[in-house]
Amino acid sequence: MKRSNALTKSTFSLFSITFLVIIASCGTTPSNDDPVLAQIKDFDITEAHFKNSFKEYYYRTGQVLTPTEGTKLSILNSEFNTYVLAAYAQDLGLDKKDKSFYKKGEIERRVITEEYLNQYILKNVEATQNELLNFFIRFNTTLRASHLFTHDYESAQILYQRLQNGESFKTLAKEVFKTPYLANNGGDIGEFTTDDMDIAFENAAFNLKVGEISEPVKTAQGYSIIKLTDRFTKPILTEYEFASKKNQISSYVNKKKKELATREHMYAFIDHLKMNEEVFDEMWEYVNPNYQGAISKSAEFLYELSTFDDILSYGEFKYSGIGFSTELKFTPINLINGINNKESFRDFLIGTAYRAYMMESARETGISEQEAVKESIDETYIHFLADEANEYIKSTITNSEEELRSTFLEEKDRFYAPLYINLARVVVKTENEAGEVINKLSSGSDFSTLVKDYSIKNEEIFTDGELGFEPVSSYGFLSTKLADLEIGEVSEIINYQSGEYHIYKCLGRIEAKELTFDEARPKVDQFLKQKKLKSLRTSTIQQVKKKHDAIIDIQRLKEVTIQI
Repeated sequence: MKRSNALTKSTFSLFSITFLVIIASCGTTPSNDDPVLAQIKDFDITEAHFKNSFKEYYYRTGQVLTPTEGTKLSILNSEFNTYVLAAYAQDLGLDKKDKSFYKKGEIERRVITEEYLNQYILKNVEATQNELLNFFIRFNTTLRASHLFTHDYESAQILYQRLQNGESFKTLAKEVFKTPYLANNGGDIGEFTTDDMDIAFENAAFNLKVGEISEPVKTAQGYSIIKLTDRFTKPILTEYEFASKKNQISSYVNKKKKELATREHMYAFIDHLKMNEEVFDEMWEYVNPNYQGAISKSAEFLYELSTFDDILSYGEFKYSGIGFSTELKFTPINLINGINNKESFRDFLIGTAYRAYMMESARETGISEQEAVKESIDETYIHFLADEANEYIKSTITNSEEELRSTFLEEKDRFYAPLYINLARVVVKTENEAGEVINKLSSGSDFSTLVKDYSIKNEEIFTDGELGFEPVSSYGFLSTKLADLEIGEVSEIINYQSGEYHIYKCLGRIEAKELTFDEARPKVDQFLKQKKLKSLRTSTIQQVKKKHDAIIDIQRLKEVTIQI
């Protein structure tokens, strides 16, 4: 048996390791009938790749981009520069480092498991007409609810039974919550509508009648027992409104249904797996005192892990020490850092096992061999190598003291401490409600009390509406009005957007000021490095293109027709 020590790390989330979403891009392997527009080393940008990239830029820029010769060349150069930097990373040997090896494995797991989900688990998930109508009503309905929260099912069941035995939400909320507002207000979470809450919480709440209490609901965070306290639905809903928003609602509902189906697939794995507790205990006794080995992913540590027998099983799927050591290699460090005790290690282990199960299932279906999947992995890895090359270039840049002082004097207007302002606010739906708030403030009512009574921003109820010190510029178009507020002063009613009115109170100010050189030095250093980086990156790209005889077929690019 192996030794055991305590660990003190942050809480680990099982969802984090399982679903890291990658947006699949276009591939790098040209077919015989897919002409190459640009090439360096073994990297190609084909006509199909370029067309997809152009369309992505088109939609990303608000559908105003036109396929002129200039815009086509600009986009091709932008895409190709990524490939050039990836080639530079290879020249530097960055692709041979452990970090790159682990990243490639991580990318493979992300893409393959995502494709397995889409092609098999979520293939037939689609909203029905009744579901679309139901969500149309939801979008026009506001609920108010209270809840009791626990991290585990057993504790939630105990709370639910106590409610069934006659204890009140208010009494139990004082036990459950440390947040004063939740503890003192019976777990009230304020008003919300669809897409404001976890989808499982939302579904349960919308299925309740006012005053009704749900059984424990499993969410991404834990378990909630929900009590619906109010419901308001817009009185008049027309078929025209539904028809005009049907596509938008359909996209939303399908997304949420897929999110739930994804969770259910993982929950089924977790609920039905069989853990070999003796082997698990032995593994924990080894991992706990050797935590740095997990962080460094040392060969000795991984080898020791691989000697453990089968840890868990799910049907015919077996997960042994060999599988765990393999998955650990390709797990991001921030997730490994989440292990803080034996239970979080159990969650971590199950998370890696589920990912391994998904990978095995995907391989059995042949997904890992699909050309589009391979191309997506390659494309994502190329972007990673380009980022590594960019970081290398950045690391070579230094600034002398003379350069820093000269830049500070030449660009002094850039280096100042902006106005910071601490505000509290009340957000309401109608101008009449905003007028009521202003009148009550004029009569001496407490601002924080009015936040609790009126605000539709649930998260701000818990902080008495206080937003904390932020640069006034972070308030965008409101910054000019808010910058003039003195401490204790209340703003006028601000029509922020349709159905949303704001009233602000200034709680504190830190005035803008010019910075001395010593105060501004970090900002000057960063500014100058970014300026040099742009120039050095451009010159490096040109040198790498020349070194590898990069090709851009301008004539073929001119002939490319893009239909949007």
